[in-house]
Amino acid sequence: MWFADENRFYFHTGATKDVCKQLKSNPKVEVCFYRPGDPQTAKMMRVAGEVEFLDDIALKTRLLEERPFLKVIVRSGAEDPLLVVFRVYNGEAHFWTMEDNMHESEVERITF
Repeated sequence: MWFADENRFYFHTGATKDVCKQLKSNPKVEVCFYRPGDPQTAKMMRVAGEVEFLDDIALKTRLLEERPFLKVIVRSGAEDPLLVVFRVYNGEAHFWTMEDNMHESEVERITF
């Protein structure tokens, strides 16, 4: 994940990668983030939603400024067709621990 705002989670990838092709053919996605710790209290966040690809030069410029290592791959800058930015929107997120594992339906969902 690159960043999140109040309503969406932003990612980037390369246009030639399989994940990009897969998301274009099926824009429904679920991702899981894990914060390690004691096995019973380690936290996870699951996010499910739809992918929207963004052709926003200002956003891509910001990405290259914040992640300069990408400039080696994306040689023609923010307009390079290899650089793909997408966001997950229109979904829900929830946090849980192993203590919640068998009670997943009781965990509060946050829609975005």
